[in-house]
Amino acid sequence: MSFIIQRSFSPDYKSLLTRPRVSHKVSEYVFDFINENLLKPSKVLQSNKYVYKLTFSFSFSIPKRTFPYTSPFATETRLYFSQRGFRTFEKVEKLATMMVIADDIDQTIQPFEYATVIFKMFGDFLLTNYKKFDKNTLDTLLPKLDRQLIESFTFPSSFEEQQYSLDNIEYPVAPLEYGYEWAGLGQMVIINPRVEYLKHYSF
Repeated sequence: MSFIIQRSFSPDYKSLLTRPRVSHKVSEYVFDFINENLLKPSKVLQSNKYVYKLTFSFSFSIPKRTFPYTSPFATETRLYFSQRGFRTFEKVEKLATMMVIADDIDQTIQPFEYATVIFKMFGDFLLTNYKKFDKNTLDTLLPKLDRQLIESFTFPSSFEEQQYSLDNIEYPVAPLEYGYEWAGLGQMVIINPRVEYLKHYSF
């Protein structure tokens, strides 16, 4: 089996600037850690028939409404949501998305704190989809993350080192003045994410 780890964020200009400035290697390390310590021993997501594509999606402002589902990892400032099951593409790829909606995650989040968020995002996915896992097991595993290794990756990382989905193509976003609010199609602007990002950050 093989795994592809991706990161995405809400399609607005402000989210481009407030996304975590953490290396993609941190997300990959956290997944590898969970895979070695939990998935492989439990024989979960180990089929050689598939490529597993996992997307960690970030949204940076909690809407003022009630949500029907509450993750056991949720706090007042961070809500976790997971896809139920996988979408299968051409019988060889299995795709799943995990999301965090947060009021306190932005470009300043430090690598180790970010790693705990990724751990909880994937942990929520496991609790949603597999009865063999429980929160106590995940809570016991979380402190075993290698903090020294996580903090050895460059921070803040460069645009190229971050490697979010869609970083290499132009796409429409809500303008900066809209903040995190939704914009209609007529208000959307096409941007080159690298060009716009480097107007605000030096690397």
